Amino acid sequence: MVQRIEEPDGYMLLYFDNPPKNVGQIKFVNCLAYQQNQILFCKWRDEDIWVLPGGCIESEETTEEALHRELMEETGATLKNFEVLCYLHCFMFNLEYWGIAYLGEVEKLGIPLDTNEVSEAKLFSHFPENQSKPGPFDNQSKALYLAAMRKLSRY
Repeated sequence: MVQRIEEPDGYMLLYFDNPPKNVGQIKFVNCLAYQQNQILFCKWRDEDIWVLPGGCIESEETTEEALHRELMEETGATLKNFEVLCYLHCFMFNLEYWGIAYLGEVEKLGIPLDTNEVSEAKLFSHFPENQSKPGPFDNQSKALYLAAMRKLSRY
């Protein structure tokens, strides 16, 4: 299944089944970490908005290493039993790039390590609507959240 997500600065395609044959170099990861059918979000300090943990892959880092690093930095949590949720083909900001979203079970909750970027992390049983303004990639985050919840309901 392929889902198109519109964002203010472009669009992206989410590939939920098998990865497409033309997957390019993966540039970023998103993490949908769950515990008891709740998804972990982090709150950006400067923007006061809730977002999914994730970020850019550093040089010489695998996607799985980036997944664990970003989750630890932004939420303080560790994962077990993770899997690929989908691949993301982004056409944003006049650029084309690829990402990957993982779904994984929280092994241990903690506190965010990067307190300059993130103020807190919290589990949600619903998608956290940002009241003051939508977060960046809000439509993507909502689509990933809903896909994760659908998948969790099958377990």
